[in-house]
Amino acid sequence: MRVHLGGHLTWYDPQKRAWLERMQEQPIGLLDLLRELGIPPAEVAIATVNRRAVDPATALASDADTVEFYSAVGGG
Repeated sequence: MRVHLGGHLTWYDPQKRAWLERMQEQPIGLLDLLRELGIPPAEVAIATVNRRAVDPATALASDADTVEFYSAVGGG
């Protein structure tokens, strides 16, 4: 599975990577994936699986999928 961390979500990865590769033998819920990655679900504004917007509360992803998480964009 390829996982993209957009915006400031890279801060939650110890190596500050935007793209992660992980083996996923069984489908996983996106909320569980976020917890495993140490990312608070409230930090995610948009989630996609294979470039389709999904609801992280109900979406599943498997090893062949590309998952992308994006934070809200703000400015001042």
